[in-house]
Amino acid sequence: MREILYIQAGSLSNYSGTHFWNTQESYFTYDDDDIPLVDHSISFKEGRDPHNHPTLCPRLLAFDHKSNFGALAKDRNTEEEASSVSTWRGEVLHHERERVSQSEYHALLEAENESTAMDFNNNPPETKVRFWSDYSRVFFDPKSIQPVPDTLENIEGDWSASQELFRQYDKDVELMEGPMRLVIEECDNFQGVQMMHDTATFGGFSHAMLRSFREEHRKTSIMTFALLSEIMPNMAEIGYRIINDSLCLQGLHELCDLTVPVLAPRYWKRPTGMPTFFTQPKNIYQSSGIFSAIAESATLPLRLRGSLDDLHSYVGHLKWRRSLPFAQLSGSLLPVGRVTRADVDDAIRLSSHSEERCVPYARRDVSRGFAEDDLSVYESWIETCELKHPLLLSHHAPSYPIQTSFPDIFPDPRPQSIKLFSSMMMSPSTAIFFSQYATFVQDAVRRKDAALTAMGFEDDDVRELANTLWEIVDSYDDVSKEEDGSMELGEDEE
Repeated sequence: MREILYIQAGSLSNYSGTHFWNTQESYFTYDDDDIPLVDHSISFKEGRDPHNHPTLCPRLLAFDHKSNFGALAKDRNTEEEASSVSTWRGEVLHHERERVSQSEYHALLEAENESTAMDFNNNPPETKVRFWSDYSRVFFDPKSIQPVPDTLENIEGDWSASQELFRQYDKDVELMEGPMRLVIEECDNFQGVQMMHDTATFGGFSHAMLRSFREEHRKTSIMTFALLSEIMPNMAEIGYRIINDSLCLQGLHELCDLTVPVLAPRYWKRPTGMPTFFTQPKNIYQSSGIFSAIAESATLPLRLRGSLDDLHSYVGHLKWRRSLPFAQLSGSLLPVGRVTRADVDDAIRLSSHSEERCVPYARRDVSRGFAEDDLSVYESWIETCELKHPLLLSHHAPSYPIQTSFPDIFPDPRPQSIKLFSSMMMSPSTAIFFSQYATFVQDAVRRKDAALTAMGFEDDDVRELANTLWEIVDSYDDVSKEEDGSMELGEDEE
């Protein structure tokens, strides 16, 4: 076995992670003659469901503020309080918070029987989603659930407060010596960490956790999807979030083997043709489903049964030509019809992007459900690409499953599976993305931005941050830092 530990931190990451785990659940097989698509031992371990029946549970640590867990929230003080009550002889007053009710989706799953199963799978009704746990289809090991106490003050974008939150949480629950160590010790051949985290709410928290992790696991592979805040560097009036994101990127450059910065959904570069799905602005349930489908497919080679890929080789291929730790993610969801060249050439760009075409340093493509004609279109397209094998690797897999928990975003009757194309690449255009952050940080020092004082930073600290970001820009020698104005952020959906 080559186990991966998955870490999710923040609401968008956990919404996305819930879709990810539901997709993994769809790969389960229940007939001895069926051959599973993926090696479940990589991402799952043996566990128990609420009825104490054996099941598979994700190798996961999920962090979020306690109020965001919904019905999954647990009170870490329950056992301690019960012990105190047993020795206390005085009067005891009990104050219990109202429990979160069962979600509509879970109620439908429980009510499902043989007579309604087919109709439910083909035409599931719309259900209200309040929390990311509302549509989860898997059972979690108790130590996977890591509810971080809600703070009295809003610490979004506050780097120092977020780091202090981790230190206090680690002290209270012994995270690194307890759950973190235990989930790794359960592995026979631990290969590394795949992480998603929201930079605005868990940026400093995640950085402090990764730094602590690196003290014991210096050579372990770490790949992370950094889900950036809603504010971009050209929005100078809200400086503290840009500084926070810049600090996150600096830390990930130091601590992770590969980081995929993911823009907020409003900044994704959408295809120019007819849309294949429809989403509502700021609907986290829908946007997380799109991101998860593309990211899950892009990383599918890590989990395929019989695959020789692991985190080390996957990252190593992308860094083969240039040892740069930042990648870009793009993809297309294709529910109906034949695949066209535009579907693979004009995909949704979830990471930074430039109007100027750049030849990637390396790229990995994954197609899902492509028929022979579709593969012919793809192969004719890559023949025109300047990047060739082995710097360009292609994987072809069965179609992407659409669970009943997936948002209803397609125009036609709900499909049970769709064609999908995803691409992960190293590109010199990433320099343009970093130059915008470096320029903002540099200007913040020059104009004595109040955000720096509020965050408790000295001018020298921020100058050092700007210098580090410019060093990252300079490492992409194919793009000069003067090009920072050519980055296209996509259309604001608001």
